[in-house]
Amino acid sequence: MERRATQNGKNILLVHGACHGAWCWDKVIAPLTALGHRVETLDLPGRSGRGAPGWGQSLRAYAQSVIDAVRPTGARFVLVGHSMGGLVISAAAERAPELFERLVYLTAFLPSHGDSIASLGRQDKDSDRASATRVSLFRGVVSIGPPHNAAEVFYGDCTPEQIAWAQSRLTVESLRPSIGAISLSSGRFGSVPRSYIRCTEDRALSIQQQDRMIARQPCDRVATLNVSHSPFISMPDRLADAIGSVI
Repeated sequence: MERRATQNGKNILLVHGACHGAWCWDKVIAPLTALGHRVETLDLPGRSGRGAPGWGQSLRAYAQSVIDAVRPTGARFVLVGHSMGGLVISAAAERAPELFERLVYLTAFLPSHGDSIASLGRQDKDSDRASATRVSLFRGVVSIGPPHNAAEVFYGDCTPEQIAWAQSRLTVESLRPSIGAISLSSGRFGSVPRSYIRCTEDRALSIQQQDRMIARQPCDRVATLNVSHSPFISMPDRLADAIGSVI
């Protein structure tokens, strides 16, 4: 199907989730660009030479890295956050709402004031995430594995080649940004419009939990993909269209 460019292209910053990096968006950039959007990605702290992962990293540092990527451009951006990236874009919007036109949550943690990924994760009784992750309190990191469980939970509809490509690039993730409670206000975070892209087959962040978070923090635009946790790999064209439909 031919993809038609929009007349109102947006500046979009794609924010990855835990244990991933900017690389995970590689297949989405071209279809979003074909729609007329200007697309940027970034690596959050703790990878690509941006400090070591561990207790020294924080959600504040993650949010500041998003702000630092956007502010020098002088443009307002749409932030798209995947999974853990939902908390990151929320924290960035709280700190600098004037920089952001819209927040888009892609099967992502959508917090209310006082939430953390840990607290939201405990609510998600339908998730298989715990079977596919390992935590080291000593190092202050979480990792995705063992490989077989990770493939089923995070890449359920990806091909074996796509899974191998992703797993070869995974890194450990700092634990501290996931366990601290986030501070959000209606006047700052709440002033930025929100969208959500639901992923119905997600086994890492269940559709039931996605819907609970949307009910608590309503989004004015919602799209649905019948896909698992990583549509940026398994169906990048359809994901680009879904992003375009909610911004």
